Amino acid sequence: MAAMISTLNTIMKIRGASGANRLLYYFGRLPLIGKLMNDSVYSKASLKKTFTIAVLILKMIWGFLSKFAYLGLVVYLPVQLAVKELPIAERYDLYLYILVLLSFGVGAVSNAIILEPKRDKYICVKLMRLPADKYMHAVMALRALTFFVYFIPAMLVFARVYGAPLWQGLLLSLLLSLWRIAGEAMHLWIFDRQEIVLVKKNGLVWAVIGAGYLLAYVPLYMRSSLLDMDNMLFSLPLSLALVVLGAVSALYIARYAGYRNAVDAVTKIDDPLLDMGRMMKEANMKQVETKEKDFSAEKLRPGQFAGKSGFAYLNAIFFSRHKRFLIQPIQRRLVIIGALSAAGLLAMFAAPDTFSKLARYLISSLPVLVIAMNFTSIGERVCKAMFFNCDLSLLRYGFYRERSAILSNFRTRLLRISGLNLIPAAAICVGVNLLLFLSGEHWGVGEALIVSGAIMGLSLFFSVHHLFMYYIFQPYSTELNVKNPFFSIVNSIVLAVGVVCMQFQSSPARFAMVVLLAAAAYMLIALFLVYKYSSRTFRVK
Repeated sequence: MAAMISTLNTIMKIRGASGANRLLYYFGRLPLIGKLMNDSVYSKASLKKTFTIAVLILKMIWGFLSKFAYLGLVVYLPVQLAVKELPIAERYDLYLYILVLLSFGVGAVSNAIILEPKRDKYICVKLMRLPADKYMHAVMALRALTFFVYFIPAMLVFARVYGAPLWQGLLLSLLLSLWRIAGEAMHLWIFDRQEIVLVKKNGLVWAVIGAGYLLAYVPLYMRSSLLDMDNMLFSLPLSLALVVLGAVSALYIARYAGYRNAVDAVTKIDDPLLDMGRMMKEANMKQVETKEKDFSAEKLRPGQFAGKSGFAYLNAIFFSRHKRFLIQPIQRRLVIIGALSAAGLLAMFAAPDTFSKLARYLISSLPVLVIAMNFTSIGERVCKAMFFNCDLSLLRYGFYRERSAILSNFRTRLLRISGLNLIPAAAICVGVNLLLFLSGEHWGVGEALIVSGAIMGLSLFFSVHHLFMYYIFQPYSTELNVKNPFFSIVNSIVLAVGVVCMQFQSSPARFAMVVLLAAAAYMLIALFLVYKYSSRTFRVK
């Protein structure tokens, strides 16, 4: 025990120093405050000790908040949005069903740390020469303890929300922790027998995630869980079985003798998972890089841009060469919208009752379109492509940073992105209105027109929003990483407003009018700011 505590103390010091260095780095990038800091702060032991304590406190706070966010947004909120009219006991049953599918099922496969490629593991075992078995024993003990402690407050709160006894929340935290220990032992056993690192089998992991989330949320539309979760989950035989399984798994993890091989298998220096920055850089570059076929003769026909000159000619060439970034995302969105609409029409013939529930859900859940239209827009990806394949090079020249050049490019790009975003928006209008007209629900021409106007307005809103964010904050570095914190803050605020809108209860027509007015006001302000300030803010960073 003393050896484990000593090892854990060493690990926490290494983590704390690494976290303090990162915190100092990001403080140095803040406006005004950052100018007061220089590289000498990294050598000040007392200051780093203070930041180390701050990092530890922040990690603990994040540990509790992340559990509340998970249970609240992923489990509780879908239940409340989909079946809020059901009795509280039935909603609690659905809450438990989703929690079991995601936390006990999906989490045990996708969220295991014992064979996780991690820089912390590489630094401690490979660089600092900590014994692999002692490192893993200390980390697993800390993981089991913190996982249990962080879940307790959130489990108790949501148990109280559903009127369940508090002991059920406490017992559920314990059972989930024991099951996760069993999951860690399963990963280790598979590696020992087959030399397979399960968490690195991306195809299998994502298949489990997709199937798990699908099975978890399907009962929301059936308005009933498939099992009597309350009585089954908290039964004495199941609880005792999980306690025994957790104890046996913990014993297997403690006595496992091959940790050196296990650590070596997931701490290879060329593994991109050990360097998240490099992995994200490669992923970002791959997302917007051009291919040889983008420059083929068929793509750039002679006389294709006749009559265009200046920046209009430049943008015409860019959009022609990068049709793949424009057309393919639109095609994928149209396929998804078409498939969902076809599924709705099929339900009309195969399951009329389900189709009626779907229609009522569409009418009552139109605020969800605020979030849906954000993900439908291709603006953010196109902005990345424009920066990496065009603006990154040309912004080094003075003529390209002149106000007239920036505004000319902005107008051309806004028209092109808006036109493309309107295509899936129109498809959504057709699909939603067609399903509602055929459903027999009260849905007149006036309501159809105003809701379609709101959908189109949201499409234009996000077209303006993404270009506004690009030109005012220009968040991308040469590695396509987002370096401007205000970019993330404003985007988070817009997303939060969309989530708040989902809670509004009003008629479709009234909601559509509010959305149209708010979107129009935002677009006017955004366009004014771009025209006034973009010549100062649009730079390479």
